[in-house]
Amino acid sequence: MKTCPNCGTQMADEAKFCESCGVSLEQGNPGIQGAQPVDNAQSAPNNGPIPTQMPPAQTQYNPYQQYYNPKDHTSEFDVRDIADNKLFAAFAYIFGVLGIIAALLVNNSPFTRFHAKQAVKLEIAAIVLVIPAVIPFLGWFVTCAGLLVLVVVKIIAVVNALNGKAIEAPIVSEIGVFKG
Repeated sequence: MKTCPNCGTQMADEAKFCESCGVSLEQGNPGIQGAQPVDNAQSAPNNGPIPTQMPPAQTQYNPYQQYYNPKDHTSEFDVRDIADNKLFAAFAYIFGVLGIIAALLVNNSPFTRFHAKQAVKLEIAAIVLVIPAVIPFLGWFVTCAGLLVLVVVKIIAVVNALNGKAIEAPIVSEIGVFKG
């Protein structure tokens, strides 16, 4: 990949001109040596009206581009810690309270502690979902539907743990009591 010496835009090696600012990328070009970055705000003519809407910038699609996910905490953990303890992190979801205790006792691992904390949130949510079951029919339906959703959330959490990802449990992490 070439980098434009004028504006810093990255482009293909075979490009002869910058797609962003138009500077020639040829090796023998004397204009590259003394090129200064272009400031579009200062280079606009002062004698005409300023357009209210600029045309959209041409960007290339990058299928490997990572998008920011505020619920993904994977980068906060050591790669070695994740590789060594992802099975124990999954135990926290699979075996309930016993799995949470086992996950907390493993080598003082921050990765397993993260997943144990998420598993505790899911266990508390399960306890809360059982309360409406005292009401016949409607309560039973609410409890069954809620527990079914919770099973799906646990499966997602187990898959994330086994893949070495530290992503907060969906749905449950949105509830104000369980945030943080």
